[in-house]
Amino acid sequence: MNIIKPKSIIFDFDGTLVDSESIYTKSLIATANKMNILKDIDFESMAGMQTNDIWNILKKEGHYVPDNFFKETEKYFYELLGTNLNVFDGVMETLEKFKDLDIVIASNSNIGYVKKYSDMKGISKYIKGYSCFNEKLKAKPEPDLFLYAFELLKGYNNDLTKDDVIIFEDSLAGIEAAKKSGIKAVAITNSYNKEELIKNGAYIVVDKINEIFNYIEF
Repeated sequence: MNIIKPKSIIFDFDGTLVDSESIYTKSLIATANKMNILKDIDFESMAGMQTNDIWNILKKEGHYVPDNFFKETEKYFYELLGTNLNVFDGVMETLEKFKDLDIVIASNSNIGYVKKYSDMKGISKYIKGYSCFNEKLKAKPEPDLFLYAFELLKGYNNDLTKDDVIIFEDSLAGIEAAKKSGIKAVAITNSYNKEELIKNGAYIVVDKINEIFNYIEF
């Protein structure tokens, strides 16, 4: 069994702390059905991807994507979020047990969205900083967001090394980004199965986030 002794934590947001990726997938499918397009696309396999990456995949495969497709998807997504966004089971327990450690969120989403819903769901009181997709930081599967998150954590502990940190992720893109960053990743099977996550480089895989305490020594 892999045992870890973390001094600091990096959490992904969508699909790891909150169940927003399933809502976005529903929004993609509903918008595609409404427009009568992209009927054979497996949007569930794109969980955790940034919108531009989904667009690039669809265009590369030769699919017709109307200019307003993602705008309409986003509009429907935010309509659903207000009443449908839930924190995953075990998340608040996990955050409470980690409350004495420095914690940063690293997300492909924009910082305004992450902060708003972190506040709304009672998550933000545990968080020291945010590393979110912008014009300077490339989205996962590139490692930029995790590397910047690590620099934020070093601001609280200058002696921190990458071996002192663990990343929590749910997506293949996130696991790939973690591997590129040189920081070990714990994967939760919220979006992909254990075999896929291990194949992409997850150090530990759990079905629920609070199961990680079977592998941790403080």
